[in-house]
Amino acid sequence: MHRSSLLWLGSLSFGIVLLYLIGIFVRGQYGIAVSLHNFSGHQLREISVKVEPGGKDYKVGVLADQGRAKVFVQPRTESHITLRYSDGTGSHLETVVGYVESGYCGKAEIKILPQDKVSSSESIDPVFCKRSWLEFM
Repeated sequence: MHRSSLLWLGSLSFGIVLLYLIGIFVRGQYGIAVSLHNFSGHQLREISVKVEPGGKDYKVGVLADQGRAKVFVQPRTESHITLRYSDGTGSHLETVVGYVESGYCGKAEIKILPQDKVSSSESIDPVFCKRSWLEFM
């Protein structure tokens, strides 16, 4: 075989191994990037995002009107994600992502709106982690 062909095959093999290792690393960093946006017209307090049932409670704290925050949650088997917060009208609890499992990756965008309304959109991928922790970079 010609030397340039051997070098090309060596580079190709190295590239495949590198992609495989990156895939293992990314899969090990699975989770959901949750972005919170406060459009309520009020400061929000005691904000937390929780994986239910029995998962970790991710404390955000206080979020000013027009403020933004991000948390990275790692789902458990057959879970959902809830948002809890307090404002001038009381305490609120909303389910913001309906179904996730351990190993799922993706992004959820949560908008807290006036009159105690919450809007959420999600892009969850149960197979291929093309986002998740990379959303924070």
